[in-house]
Amino acid sequence: MRHRIPAAALAAVAATLILVGTAVAGGWANAVMDEPPSDPPSAGEPITIGFTLLQHGVSPVNDPAPTVTVRNAASGEERSVTATQEGASGHWVAVITFPSEGTWRYEVTHDLIVGMNGFNPVTVGGAGSAAPASTATSAAATQPLNYLALGLLLTLAIAAAFILSRRRLGRYRTARA
Repeated sequence: MRHRIPAAALAAVAATLILVGTAVAGGWANAVMDEPPSDPPSAGEPITIGFTLLQHGVSPVNDPAPTVTVRNAASGEERSVTATQEGASGHWVAVITFPSEGTWRYEVTHDLIVGMNGFNPVTVGGAGSAAPASTATSAAATQPLNYLALGLLLTLAIAAAFILSRRRLGRYRTARA
């Protein structure tokens, strides 16, 4: 009986780490924007944006076509267009027409969870300008790290439960003796 509890705890920890590793292994991609338009767009004027879609940040994604959605931060108005493949493997372009002035945010959707690099909000009309590209990564791209943190917390909880059960067992044996 003594050796079964540590073995069971070790097996539970190993299973947790294996499941977390499997969850982190796939199902995500990064969309990296080309150079953003240098001039701020006007309402009703189409602009073309390009981006590269990379599964796991490495392999070009060529199928199926991603969708680019822009949302007006103030009004909630949104427009979606399907991107078309152009140029190198994994490179996509989308022609977007912003219907009104304001600050608009980009989102790329695909069968994979997509993290966005360089897709800063753009100001349409007025004195604002397109925000420069950045290497900031959205929460979607950090999702594998969230799974890893959850696995670590679960492992710590199992270890704490094991330690507490051993202490109770020790008290029980002392009381019986």
